[in-house]
Formats: sequence, structure tokens, C-alpha cells
Amino acid sequence: MKAIETRDLTRRFGRIEAVNSLDLNVEEGVIYGFLGPNGAGKSTTINMLMGFVKPHGGTAKVLGHDIRTGHYEIRKLVGYLPERPPFYESMSGVANAKYFGRLIGVKDLDARVDALLKQVGLEGRGQDKVRGYSHGMRQRLGIAIALLGDPKLLIMDEPTTGLDPQGSHDIREIIRRLKDRHVTVFLSSHILHEVQEVSDVVGIIKGGRMLVEQPIDTFLKSTRGGATTFEFYAPGLDDAYADIAQKINGVESASVRDGRLYLAVAEPSVAEDVNAALVGAGLRVREIRETMPTLEDAFLKVVGERKEG
Repeated sequence: MKAIETRDLTRRFGRIEAVNSLDLNVEEGVIYGFLGPNGAGKSTTINMLMGFVKPHGGTAKVLGHDIRTGHYEIRKLVGYLPERPPFYESMSGVANAKYFGRLIGVKDLDARVDALLKQVGLEGRGQDKVRGYSHGMRQRLGIAIALLGDPKLLIMDEPTTGLDPQGSHDIREIIRRLKDRHVTVFLSSHILHEVQEVSDVVGIIKGGRMLVEQPIDTFLKSTRGGATTFEFYAPGLDDAYADIAQKINGVESASVRDGRLYLAVAEPSVAEDVNAALVGAGLRVREIRETMPTLEDAFLKVVGERKEG
């Protein structure tokens, strides 16, 4: 059973097709990065999955339950963190969590709330009123509330937007720990370097349509073209060594930037030939590593290439 599966999922607002025949395949136990430019249909898709908005066409199942008929079951099994979690400002963090916990019938609620506030880093601040919480504390409380029902799937909409570096790091660590517990995480975010750090699979939509849905490593490799790229580090690297590398069969390009040699080669084994040539020329190579495009580079390339229409 897939955590999320949609076929030809469609939603219109007037004449605008916000989501257009969307196929999603989210396997259980993965962290799935759900990406797209502004207006791509990400939030509308999430709203349909959660039962907040009805589709106009297609089918969708969440943890095996149809989104048209299984709203109650889905909301019991799924944790949801909206971009701006709603709270009762005059109540404490603990009181907010207990209120929402009672709504979904959480057992041993006091112990569950205490454990989750500790897990998300709010231990000792739970009795403070939410109106005094920073943005980062609000996000942590929102995650704790989303996890109250011990969900098998957590849907997160822009969980680190507006957080400082420490807050963003802490949220990523929480996401990694959830994966260790075999919780599926469906992560919608514009902060692509963070998605790259934690995701197993990415789905990229534009104009409500799926452009790419692949394991992230496969996607990054596919966007760099046929060549494999390497980075060499050695003291004393200069353009003369790039010229040596360029003469080796299978090297497509070689350049030195900021004291490092960057290669594009037809086959990974060519890097070994380059290393032998550089060492033979008297260079003491200290580091060789295969490089990948960043997710941001790959995303912009795909979104730019796949024109709508």
C-alpha cells in the first residue's frame, strides 16, 4: 500500500485548473519532497488530500482511504502541519496541545503531550502562553500537535519558512527522526537545499501537472546530462594541470577555480586516468569526489525547460 496515490487528480477554480490530471506515488516510509513554483498547485493538492477541498476529477487515496469518502479515517491517521498553524493565543502550549489531542481522542494525553514537547524542543516552555512564542516555537508546537495521534503519515507545508538557521536545523533533525520511526513525511517547501538534505524522493509540479517524480539521486544525476563530474583538490593546482587533464581521452572539460580542478568526463573510470596523469606530473592529489548539481540547479533547469502549454 502506498502512503499517497493519486490518478488524474484535478481541481479547478473557475477557468483555472489549479491541479491538472496529477499522478502522485508516495511509498510508505520515505521523505517525499513536493516542489513547484508559486501557483503550481501544491497547496491545492494538499488541501484535497486532507479533505478540505473536493476534487473535480480523478482519484486519490491516502493510506488506502479514498479522499472523497474516507475523510474521518484519513484525519485519524495523518498528521498535518500547515504553513501557519492555528493556535489559541491566550492558552499555553500544553493547553493547546491537550485541546487538539482531546478532539482526536488521544489516550494517555498528559504523558503524550509531555513526551512530544520534549521531542520537539519545547520542554520547559509548555506552560508559556502561545502569544509569547517565537515563530520557531510555534512551528515546534505545530509539529508536536501534528504528531499527537502517532500518525503513519505527516504532511508538512513550508515547515521552516522564516526560521533562523538553528530552528531550520532542528526541524530537519525532527524529520530525520520520524523517518527512523518509519513515518512517511510529505514535505512541501520552497527551501530547496533543506529538501535536498532530507528527502528520498522528489515530485516537481508546474501548472498543476507533474513534471518529475524520481528518487532524488536519480533526478540530480539526470539533470547534469551524460557527463559525470568530479572535483579534485591538491596544493598548487593551476591551469597547467587543467591542460594535462584536458588531453586525456574521455575528458569533456577541465577547469581550475578557487584552487580546485573541476572535470566533466564521459565515464567515472576516466577520473582514475586523470588522477594518474596529475600524480605523474608531480601533483599531490589529496581529495577526489564526484559532484552533483544542487537541487536548486536541477529544479530550475527542469521547471525552465518544461514550458506550459
